[in-house]
Amino acid sequence: MTKTKNAFFIVLVSTLLLLACSAVDVRMGMGTGEGVKLSYRVVGRGEPLVVIHDGPGYEKSIMYPGFDDLASDMAVIYYDQRGCGRSQPLTPLTSLTIDDNVEDLEALREYLHLDRFSVAAHGWGAVIAIEYARKYGEHLNAIILITPISPFKPDPLSRDVLEKLSGRAKLEIAELLNHPGMTMLERRERIMRLMLEGLFYNQKARSKVNLHLVKLSPDVNLRLGRELSEFDLFPVLGQIDVPCLVVIGRHDLLTSVRDQMAYADGIDRSSAVVFNESGHFPFLEEHDVFISVIKEFVLRKRIPTLVDLATGGIGAIF
Repeated sequence: MTKTKNAFFIVLVSTLLLLACSAVDVRMGMGTGEGVKLSYRVVGRGEPLVVIHDGPGYEKSIMYPGFDDLASDMAVIYYDQRGCGRSQPLTPLTSLTIDDNVEDLEALREYLHLDRFSVAAHGWGAVIAIEYARKYGEHLNAIILITPISPFKPDPLSRDVLEKLSGRAKLEIAELLNHPGMTMLERRERIMRLMLEGLFYNQKARSKVNLHLVKLSPDVNLRLGRELSEFDLFPVLGQIDVPCLVVIGRHDLLTSVRDQMAYADGIDRSSAVVFNESGHFPFLEEHDVFISVIKEFVLRKRIPTLVDLATGGIGAIF
C-alpha cells in the first residue's frame, strides 16, 4: 500500500469511527406520555438531566446548542411537550392542562427507565418542574430553573411584555393584530416568533441561533395560557424538598429579577445565580459559564463561587 493510500485509509477509518461514536451517543424516538406520544432526544451517557423547554407552545430544538455540551458528562434528555414540536399532534378533544404535562413527564420517566434524575426547566417549564417535584419528588436529584416565569398570579396592572419589545417589533405586532387576512392562530404564531426573537439581550448569541426553524404551536400556547392566567405558584414553593438552583437573566423581559428570585426565596434548599449579560436565554447568551455552573450543580452538588467564575458575566450568587 502506498503512503498516499495508507494515509487515506487511516483518515477513512478515523472518520467512520467518529461517525459511529456520534451515532451511538445520540438516541431519538417517540416515548409514551399520558395518553400521547412524545418526541425525545438523548445525548451523552451518565447521570440523567431532563430538559424542559419553554412555551407554552415552543419545542426542544432551541435547547440543543445550550445543553449538548453537557453530553460528555451526563445523559441530556430533551422532549417535546404534548402538542409541541415533533410530539403527537393534539385534537380539539385531547386534554391539555398543567397536570397533563406533569403526568407526561412521569410517563416518560417510566418509559425511559429512569429511577432518579435532575431536571432543567426553562421559562414556563418551571411550572411543570415544580408541580412534578410536589407530586413525584422522590425521583428528583435536583431542579434547575432557568429564567422561570413569575411564580405569582399575573398582575392585571403590570406592564405588558409586548410594550418592552423594540419599536420595530411593536409596530409589526400592531399590524398583525389588525391584519384582516390572518386567523387568530396565525397571528398568535407570528407574535410568538417575534417575542422569541426579542427576548435575547446578547444579539451576537441570537444571530447564531436559527430561530426561524423553531416550530411553534399557537394552539398549545392559547389553551395553556388560559390556565396560566389564573395560576399562582408561589404558595406551594415551600413544599419543595429538592435541591434547587435558579438561573436568573438580569435583562429578561418576561420576568423581573425580583420575581425570578422569588423561587429561591420560597424553596428552602435553593440558591440563585444572576447572569449579568443575559436576557431570557443564559444557556445561549453566556453559554460557557452556564455549562460550568450546571456541571458543578448536577455532578458535584455544589454552586461555583464567584472566584470559580471570575472570567464570566456572573453578577451574584445567593
